[in-house]
Amino acid sequence: MIVELNSSDNKLIIDTTLGGRATQFYISGLQILGPSGDHPLIGGWYLMAPWAGRISNNEIRYKNKNYKQDINFQNFAIHGTAAFSEGQITNQSDFSVEITHQTDKNWPVLATIKQKWKLTNNFLETSAQISCESGEFPAQLGWHPWFKRQLAKGKPARFGIEAISQYVKDENLFTLNETKPIAIPPFDDAFDVPSGKGFIEWPEALRLDFQGNVQTFVIYDEPADVFCIEPQTGPPDAINQNPLLVSPGNPLKASVKWEISRS
Repeated sequence: MIVELNSSDNKLIIDTTLGGRATQFYISGLQILGPSGDHPLIGGWYLMAPWAGRISNNEIRYKNKNYKQDINFQNFAIHGTAAFSEGQITNQSDFSVEITHQTDKNWPVLATIKQKWKLTNNFLETSAQISCESGEFPAQLGWHPWFKRQLAKGKPARFGIEAISQYVKDENLFTLNETKPIAIPPFDDAFDVPSGKGFIEWPEALRLDFQGNVQTFVIYDEPADVFCIEPQTGPPDAINQNPLLVSPGNPLKASVKWEISRS
């Protein structure tokens, strides 16, 4: 199902069959999201849940048990399952929509994933939570937007996050639970951002200033035409290395507010 949120001259188009993904985001007539690619994880703006990024050995480890997850991109079980499953609309208005997913058979605890998009004249708010009615298990949340470097007007994008360090990766490119000084771009890396703040600016066109209650951002800026700035509740594989537990009455929640300025 296609959902269209409108507020003033902002428009967000969401496809519930593609995991509740935003496929287009127009601000003052300018479409800012990267187009779909040859794989479902390329393009648009989607929720990563119940884990984000790559997980070592394609499994979740908890209490001395290993829970294998389905490989969904190249040789990896990456970015969770919500982006691959059709969501059900549970609340909707002209400017907001809530979409619900359930974890699959590989998740030992039946958990509910809810994501919400809220669009106003001045900001977009993305929020999500993972909850369960019984049991206990680690979880992780994040968002994966693909932004265009060049819009139909203005200059190419520039962007930044208030990072204080960069997470280390091993020889197989899996993120470790340790940090180092920030290197030189391009990046396909996770960063420690205690303030949860950053910005994207297309000079002479638009600017987004964002802040979330998360302290990790992944930047992927290797492509020439698009880039990704991904807010997450922890770095990739944190679900195995520094897990956040979901249990009844203790959901995992995250939100990011993207404030809009026009040139």
